[in-house]
Amino acid sequence: MGWQLTIEMMFGLTAGLVLFFVIIMLVVKATGGYAPGWQIRCTKCGRTRDAGKAGLVRLKATSVGKRTLGWCSGCGGLRIIAIERDGSSRV
Repeated sequence: MGWQLTIEMMFGLTAGLVLFFVIIMLVVKATGGYAPGWQIRCTKCGRTRDAGKAGLVRLKATSVGKRTLGWCSGCGGLRIIAIERDGSSRV
């Protein structure tokens, strides 16, 4: 009977975490992102944009120099996008 209780607890914990992250995702989608003090920059044309307005979420982020693939509306293509601290504000 002990293993059944363990399985029920694991199922409940998993369901709770899924629900938590679904709610967080809906809130972020409704607000458009949350990344105070961060910006994204196209590595080809140099166009920058506030990371929160671009829909990114960065909480307690410390990595500097992260790069990802994204669409740049400045040069109109799929480019390498740098995620970096905003130079105008320090958080």
